[in-house]
Amino acid sequence: MSNYPRIALVDALTPGAPEHYQKLAKSGVKDVIVCLSLSHFDRYRAGEYHTLLAREIGMRTHACLVTDLSEPFHDARHFFTAYQKLGYSFGTKVMILCQASKNVKNTGQKLTELLGYISYFVSKGDIDVAFNKKDLDRGYFNVNEIPDYFNLTIINPRQINSGIDRAGTWISTKDFDSDIQYLGYDYYGFYTSQGYQMTLEPEYIAQEGDTWVTIATRHGIWLPKLLELNKADYEDIVVPGQKVRLF
Repeated sequence: MSNYPRIALVDALTPGAPEHYQKLAKSGVKDVIVCLSLSHFDRYRAGEYHTLLAREIGMRTHACLVTDLSEPFHDARHFFTAYQKLGYSFGTKVMILCQASKNVKNTGQKLTELLGYISYFVSKGDIDVAFNKKDLDRGYFNVNEIPDYFNLTIINPRQINSGIDRAGTWISTKDFDSDIQYLGYDYYGFYTSQGYQMTLEPEYIAQEGDTWVTIATRHGIWLPKLLELNKADYEDIVVPGQKVRLF
């Protein structure tokens, strides 16, 4: 059994103390996604502060734009200003965290427009699109409109998994040591660049967040074959601790 690498998503609610970051580091978190810009705010000071705190601890920092998609061009402009000022550079991973708004229509079109602007200074392979699972369930967004070359993060705390098989990253909790802190698993090493060694063992012990898709992808097994080996249906839930046959 190999643990998935962990990540932290930080914003204004994250404790702004060096001790908090030291505790994160001791827990094994080495990569932090920092909210640099927020729709309707010209400047988001929390992003500046948390970027410096994380870097002082020696963590790798990634950039996040939180958007309601109401003004894609303005969001991209303010984000790029903060991105440059704080020394983020080409090759940095960037999360576009979409928040639902009843006042915004045509969210798919607006998101495509925003991603086009961001792609001028960030490689498409370095862009992650993030959604709250509740917003997807309510129909505000459609993950099928997101091209496969973008990573997909799902925020679905306190559940058995992300709820979306295609998710490359899952924010699994918003609690850490009595503080508000979003933490998640980076299944395929998008943020952490952590490789995954294929096992030669005939069985795999399922981890928190696993689905048939994550297991098949990380072990290089054709999904229908994995289901056949385990006499399982695609809809069956994978439970942490469950023994999964690989061959």
